[in-house]
Amino acid sequence: MAERVRLSADDWVKTALETLVADGIGAVKVLPLAKKLGVTRGSFYWHFENRKALLARLLEVWEETNSGTIIAAATLEGGIIERYIALMRCWLSMERFDPHLEVAVRHWGRSNPELWERLRAADERRIKAFVAMLSPEVPDPTMALNRARTMYYLQMGWYELEVEVPMETRIESCTYYFEIYVGRAPTAQERTAILTGLHS
Repeated sequence: MAERVRLSADDWVKTALETLVADGIGAVKVLPLAKKLGVTRGSFYWHFENRKALLARLLEVWEETNSGTIIAAATLEGGIIERYIALMRCWLSMERFDPHLEVAVRHWGRSNPELWERLRAADERRIKAFVAMLSPEVPDPTMALNRARTMYYLQMGWYELEVEVPMETRIESCTYYFEIYVGRAPTAQERTAILTGLHS
């Protein structure tokens, strides 16, 4: 098979991620990926030592894209409204967070005990960031933790259930979720800020 163009490692990673999301980890294999890319397996080994190295890179991308993005949002400089808007923009797929990748990696983890432990650790880091976000508004540590868990588990469940709701409805709902998560309704000014931040 003649190679039409020299591929980069990122080309392999992009195709592997697409395959992981569409078909699961079992489909992420060198030869099928090479066929999709229209190249020989030799191109792969120019960039990666083996399949294990590629899978490790996929998990790095997941950490950067998903954990990194939502933790950065929850710990953004500013107050609760700035952080809440930033986090909701992740949940609504307005930023780098990729819900399809999240679900695919979690399905992968069910058959991989080492990855499952890594997922549990990522969950704890994310929830810890949410506690930090909520603590100025929710001074009781136990309540802050349980509100953070509610926020996190609800959203992860939303992705697993593949809920289909129009974007405008989801944005409007974020003004109500604020009260559930924070324990008070947003002021009129805060509500306007949330809606404006999610429409921009």
